[in-house]
Amino acid sequence: MSRSLNLKRIQLSGGLAVGAVLGMIVLPVTWPEGTVTHKILWAVASVLIGLAALGRLYATAFLGGFKNQTLITQGPFSVMRNPLYFFSFVGVCGVALATAQIVLMVAVPILFLLLMHRLMQREEAFLQEKFGADYQAYCAKTPRFVPRLSLYQAPDTLEMCPKYLLNALKDAIWWFTALPLLNFLS
Repeated sequence: MSRSLNLKRIQLSGGLAVGAVLGMIVLPVTWPEGTVTHKILWAVASVLIGLAALGRLYATAFLGGFKNQTLITQGPFSVMRNPLYFFSFVGVCGVALATAQIVLMVAVPILFLLLMHRLMQREEAFLQEKFGADYQAYCAKTPRFVPRLSLYQAPDTLEMCPKYLLNALKDAIWWFTALPLLNFLS
């Protein structure tokens, strides 16, 4: 089931990315390059994309290669149940802002949330089946998507598999290539 969910997530994300690129080509730029608004959007986009890359890396460190084997409830998973989706959303918002096209700035984050909502529901059903009452208790105290920082808990040490951290670093590189790619396309 987890491989199926992961493949579906990648396909949906790819489709959204292709749609956004097509939108960039056909839609007019709302705030042209060189304007103060464009510079502010670009700066905020840079911060959001950096936060997305680092946040996803941090969350992956807590998964440590034990996803779906153990219920992960520490670190970013102590403040929200879906930190990887949350940080992806932050990055998607950054990319959308960097386009300086108001239609994409509104449509892309909304479409991303709609796509991820269904995936989160499927994942939750899987985790409920796998971890039962422990997962129910976790859901009762931990928000699904909006972080509650006051809940943060982390252990003194963390066990992880380096190959998963390396994969997260590769993922982070893709986030950092977003701005140069957008600059090239615009």
